[in-house]
Amino acid sequence: MIYSAHTFEITLNLDTNEFHKLKDKAYDKSRGKHQLYIKKGVYNDNFLADKGIKIEYHNNTYNKKIKFIVNPSRVLGGDDVKKLWRANKDNISKLFHKLENYIDDYFDSRYRLNDFKLTRIDFTVNIDVGNRKIVFAYIKVLRNIGKVKGFASKYSKNDDRIDTDLSFDLEGNSNGIEFTAYDKEAESQRKEAKGILRVEVRLTKQKTIRKYTDETVTSKQLKSLALNSEDIFLDTFTHIIPYGDFYKKKQAVKLIEDSILKKKHREKMLQLIGLIPAKKSLYLAQKEMNDRNIDKVMKMFAEMNLSPVTISKRHEIEHLKNMYSYLGK
Repeated sequence: MIYSAHTFEITLNLDTNEFHKLKDKAYDKSRGKHQLYIKKGVYNDNFLADKGIKIEYHNNTYNKKIKFIVNPSRVLGGDDVKKLWRANKDNISKLFHKLENYIDDYFDSRYRLNDFKLTRIDFTVNIDVGNRKIVFAYIKVLRNIGKVKGFASKYSKNDDRIDTDLSFDLEGNSNGIEFTAYDKEAESQRKEAKGILRVEVRLTKQKTIRKYTDETVTSKQLKSLALNSEDIFLDTFTHIIPYGDFYKKKQAVKLIEDSILKKKHREKMLQLIGLIPAKKSLYLAQKEMNDRNIDKVMKMFAEMNLSPVTISKRHEIEHLKNMYSYLGK
């Protein structure tokens, strides 16, 4: 399994005069397919888009900034739909060399990579579950996890920005982390992504980035984070996704009742399974139980390779493999 630092955002903070000078210069350079255009109040420059870099000019009232949103796979000439970037010291050096050249050319040698601040980084895995039907089934059962401690749903049911049948999206309340699992084929409209459930963990604040690296220089931060993609990804993934196969409630109950566990342990597990759909959240169900040994209850589920989150009665899928089995965990 490839754990990839899939996208990162670096930000150049500027005073008003410098910002407008650079934006005007970008307008002067813009021609043909390399246009500068406004979308939702942000100036977008696609001058380096074919190199894997989006450029945004943010003309906010109190701060002016230019953002480079970088896809390392594409910068290095790869295709992240077919194969994610696996960072190593050699290709990180190549990435920085190319990125420095693009920044140098774009700003006429005015700025370098380390003049930017790292403001976001996404860690990604592609889970190949076989077909879109299974991808859809995983998204549906993940949505049954509901509210997660420290997170809230990123989109409301009526939000027209996204089709909630195609993704499960959480946003940290204050921790600067986002989590999403989505249908990559639907998002990319490419047949190579058939059967891919893409899962991403995003660090969206500098304080969160500093939690995972002691480095303060942008290039060193990027290197440190990219080389530790697996640990950073799993830190959030394991907090959100319970361990075990997913079943419909009737089958999950039968597996518990037929187990050799003590009666009091079976009763606690059955109580949790019953509370999750009632509370529409694994976390809220755990809170309702108010059991100081809830971690032991969860461990019993894991030892049975059984998720306490069950597949909805109306869904035709009867069973889904433990997501950790795809990760080799």
